[in-house]
Amino acid sequence: METKVSVIIPTYNRADTIERCVKSVAAQTLRDIEIIVVDDGSTDATPSVLEKIDDARVTVIRQDNLGQGFARNRGMDAASGKYIAFADSDDTIEPEMLRVMYERAEETGADVVQCGITDVYPDGKRAAQLAAIDKTVTVTNKGAYMDKYFTPCIHSYEVCNKLIRRGFITASGIRFRDTKRCFSEDLMFNMELIPYINKISFIEKSYYNYYRHENSHLHKNLEKRLASICVLFRDFISGADEEMKSAASYTASMIIAYNAGQCVSVSRQAASDTLCGREYKAYVKTALTRGCKANHRLFLTAMLLSPKMMKTALAERYGRRWEQ
Repeated sequence: METKVSVIIPTYNRADTIERCVKSVAAQTLRDIEIIVVDDGSTDATPSVLEKIDDARVTVIRQDNLGQGFARNRGMDAASGKYIAFADSDDTIEPEMLRVMYERAEETGADVVQCGITDVYPDGKRAAQLAAIDKTVTVTNKGAYMDKYFTPCIHSYEVCNKLIRRGFITASGIRFRDTKRCFSEDLMFNMELIPYINKISFIEKSYYNYYRHENSHLHKNLEKRLASICVLFRDFISGADEEMKSAASYTASMIIAYNAGQCVSVSRQAASDTLCGREYKAYVKTALTRGCKANHRLFLTAMLLSPKMMKTALAERYGRRWEQ
């Protein structure tokens, strides 16, 4: 009998949180699952913590430190489930998550199912990360889907709140990119999925718990992150068809502005150079030909026409929009 869901957990030096994560997956009300933990060359006590986990459904794979993207690929290669889910080793999932998402996938025939995400802060505060939406969407126009669902982050840029049919991943041939070259391999993976998606189902309730902490990957090396995000879009657009190039330019114009705004705190010059560069201006001009949301259109028009200092100030304000 085919395993219903394979859950892939990449980990690197997470001895303090990996057991909590694995236990939350093992506690799922959907019991017919396999849990594949890929230890990406940990040098702390992570391997010994994993050795003590007593659950026949857990498989541990060890590899040299190649990055989270390649660890996820290794997990996908080993997966046998009808569907694939991902969890990060410092996060947890609610007990009903896989059952609810599996049932929705089976009911709708969706290639991808997405649930909400709860941000969990060090002080215990919890906040919904995504706008509430509960619907199944048949994707007939990929560019229009990007404009309406992806760029406004209704279809979120993470993979850990997704359940994806394994046959769909295999048929598309999509793999995670090198994390060391391309910041946010989640974002790239989602963008590369879209040309192949025929149906996606959104679940309103938040089942994934994302633990925010100051030393997380997202809070380090902001200047390097901005440069890497620019590389990500350059790579994607260079290999996309004309419709997806145009649609991705709208996404790029918003995400680069956000990251430039965050980068201001460490390098105003790098942020300004990016926002005033020819590449970013080209993204904005193309974005304004798309079906932009009204507030996005106003923002991008200002980013195109404003002087350098105002562009940077606008991006800085935009980069703070999700601060708590």
